[in-house]
Amino acid sequence: MTSNPFFETVYEDNAIVVANKDHGLAVIEERNSNGGTCLKNELRKIYGDIYTVHRLDKGTGGLVVFAKNKQSHRELNAQFSSGLVYKRYCCLTSGIFPAAVTCMLPLSGRPQKGRYKVNFKSGKKAITSFYPVSYKKDKSLVEAEMYSGRTHQIRVHLKSLGHPLLQDFLYNQKTEDRRLTLFCYNLSFVNPYNHMRDIFSVPLSDFMQYHYKI
Repeated sequence: MTSNPFFETVYEDNAIVVANKDHGLAVIEERNSNGGTCLKNELRKIYGDIYTVHRLDKGTGGLVVFAKNKQSHRELNAQFSSGLVYKRYCCLTSGIFPAAVTCMLPLSGRPQKGRYKVNFKSGKKAITSFYPVSYKKDKSLVEAEMYSGRTHQIRVHLKSLGHPLLQDFLYNQKTEDRRLTLFCYNLSFVNPYNHMRDIFSVPLSDFMQYHYKI
């Protein structure tokens, strides 16, 4: 298991690398970053050439899988495209989340000033199920499962339900801290190396635990 200040490698074989990234670390290099730190570049220092399969928002922490070769990349991409990859998130939200709910509000395909919105006229299908786990004072810990992969989907759906992420500079109060109280703790897919379904799970990040306690 490999770790550094920005991420931890939780699994690797001849086909894939699964990393647990910190909140605030970009998955791939951002525009005009001039070689700034990102997860892919950090992994390249250890494993050489790797291929991006999917992303998390920079502010979101948690599990990301990369492919080590083109064949594995094709197989994983096909699973993501076919909805055969399962991801579960922990969300720390504002307010007391009352009950489990599946949100089916369509989302805009293009952002306005970085934000996506619910759009009934021309929006794209988006489905997220939310399951409250616990609450404390004016905040809730909620599990989320997406059945579509729209940009900012969980964040917009939570805001539309009246329970935005506790820390979200776009969909809640503005803050200079661009980290989000959103964490991908569970990831499941068929491993191209052994063709068996693997399930990876990691504990809640220190960042999430800190904001739940305060």
